[in-house]
Amino acid sequence: MNLAAEQVLNLAEKNNQRNVDVLVERNELLEVNILDGKIEKVEQSTSLGLGIRIIDEGRTGLASTERFSHKSIEQAYKNAYENSKLQDPTEVEMLEAPEDIPDSSLLELYNLELEKIGVDELSEFGLSIEDAIKLKDERVVSIPYLGVSKGCRESLLISTRGISNSQKSNEVSAWCGPLLEYKGSRKSGIHFLHRRVLDQQEGKRMGIYAVEKAAEMLNASSISGCKLPVVLDEYMAPRLLGMFFGAFSAESAQRGMSRLKGKLGEKIAISGLTIRDDPHRKGANHSCFLDAEGCLTKPIPIIEEGIFSNFLYHVESARKENKCSTGHATRSYSSGIATRSHNLVWPKGSYSLENLCALTKKCLLVTQLDGHAGCNPISGDISIGVQGFLYENGRRIHPVENITMAGNFFEIMLKIVESGDTYQPEISNLFIPALLIEGLSISG
Repeated sequence: MNLAAEQVLNLAEKNNQRNVDVLVERNELLEVNILDGKIEKVEQSTSLGLGIRIIDEGRTGLASTERFSHKSIEQAYKNAYENSKLQDPTEVEMLEAPEDIPDSSLLELYNLELEKIGVDELSEFGLSIEDAIKLKDERVVSIPYLGVSKGCRESLLISTRGISNSQKSNEVSAWCGPLLEYKGSRKSGIHFLHRRVLDQQEGKRMGIYAVEKAAEMLNASSISGCKLPVVLDEYMAPRLLGMFFGAFSAESAQRGMSRLKGKLGEKIAISGLTIRDDPHRKGANHSCFLDAEGCLTKPIPIIEEGIFSNFLYHVESARKENKCSTGHATRSYSSGIATRSHNLVWPKGSYSLENLCALTKKCLLVTQLDGHAGCNPISGDISIGVQGFLYENGRRIHPVENITMAGNFFEIMLKIVESGDTYQPEISNLFIPALLIEGLSISG
């Protein structure tokens, strides 16, 4: 990776190009699928790619290659330079190297112990999940989804302006979906795990929890259309709200694709709510000290005491408004620059999930979303099928399915009543606890 990147810089020097950077990425994946007590399939893959960005008189040229021969890299460099000639000039500039870039190991994204895990350990973990599922409930008829994987990602960013930064991360993942049948009702309890530590005992707990999720939903029924307070659990709150956080991108606002355009300084959420974007959160999915353009990252509030306080910028979107980048540029080796949040942190409250459900006389606890086709990230409109449980006076009445929940993200931000006291345990970039929301429209 280093030799390939250095070749690009040598080509830049040879061609008197002062604004060139190169991003090299390597991904490894080992996956084991389990079926009926046996290893059904083992897949191992490695991908490697190099992307070149050249800025020539404000014109940006991009090219990439997955071949690392000298000839292929030279051709990619030539393509990037020729592509720059076809572009319109912009305000984009290449950044100088920061004086000090913290060591990415401080972010705790890489666990060396995971590298020692092979097919045998992954298989043992997967088989322990299957054993736990089968022992938990005699109503289990099949386990159509069951697998375990180990992944590792490495990236290197080097530029002619002196930037040099590498980052490495790894994780283990597992997923299962036991199918239960009882009195004509069939339900699947899909559950997943995504961690930086492999605890063999966690497999048993995961299998049991997946069966319990399916068992709870057996013989679920619909409810009549109404307006109900809704509780999104700690898994569904980030999944639903995360569809709409692109509205905080300055690039989206400049393109007319964000309802937050022109609303800086206005109240857009409940009083007292502060949401931070924290790129330095240890172990989180999008943590980094340097963004894809070489800009140092820093924690910033996007909502402060209910007031919209900051858009997220990369270099080009910032220059359009005579501002500085906030360090939110992202790219892959084969793509151009875009805007991405790092780790959005919604403060935890003081209520357990059960206590949240007891705060109102009647509410709907949502534990599953049925896709996202009815959600519009630009308008904020939400119309989505959900599953969960009806609660009355703090007691769970019955499981609910075949209903649609409707509302609007920007209205929901003003209807939050209380927050839960825990985040989901999986690796994520959205730290949002369970939320109790004022009445949303339910149609059955």
